[in-house]
Amino acid sequence: MWWVMVSVAALMGVATPLPCEEARMRCAYRVGCGMALQNYVMGCSGVLQGPPPTHCPEICHHSLIALTSTEEGKDLMNCECSDEYCEDQKRRSEICRPQVMKSISEPVVSCRVAQWICAADALCSTALEYYNHYCRAMFHGKKCTPRCNNSISILRRQEKAAKLTMCKCDGLEDYDCPAIQRNMEKLCFHKRVHHHQNATTPPPPPPPVHPNDVMGAAAAPALALGALLAAALALAT
Repeated sequence: MWWVMVSVAALMGVATPLPCEEARMRCAYRVGCGMALQNYVMGCSGVLQGPPPTHCPEICHHSLIALTSTEEGKDLMNCECSDEYCEDQKRRSEICRPQVMKSISEPVVSCRVAQWICAADALCSTALEYYNHYCRAMFHGKKCTPRCNNSISILRRQEKAAKLTMCKCDGLEDYDCPAIQRNMEKLCFHKRVHHHQNATTPPPPPPPVHPNDVMGAAAAPALALGALLAAALALAT
């Protein structure tokens, strides 16, 4: 399992690396990074195993962006490789470097990528779950409740939600991304929008998958944010 870290290391090439096993454990026991790590292992299996890769699959591209957006994921970028198998994983991951580096540097990304980045952070992921729960009526164009407004406000204050506030719909979502953006602008922010306008507000992502076996130091702040959200939303009723 430790070798999955070394391919991430090749993306950045930062000095003074940690041993890959230590870097993996640090990530695995952080709620957000652990989820991103699991997504990476599954999403990049075609790159890390089998015949030499000829392209970077989109799911691998997205999972790498999410993983490297976390502090622990950044440590994984320079974990130290100690054998040939490990070096092979580094070489394989090079196929994804151009796309990942380009996406990391872009101020505006697709809403799908922005959701992955948020979901990889424990606090942002918690805020996102509340947003998904309390804004269902808005998603369907009915109304924006005070609880929905509060959850949007709290979500937007999260550091890892920054790209969500400026994300763009790419047409590949499994929901009506432009319609939900228009609903938010109209119902929550009381703005007049045209149907062709691409509003810059976060759409609802599909529910993130949290690995059952990953718990760690990020759990406490996530629970604290949950309490804050619950209190704020209770005041809105």
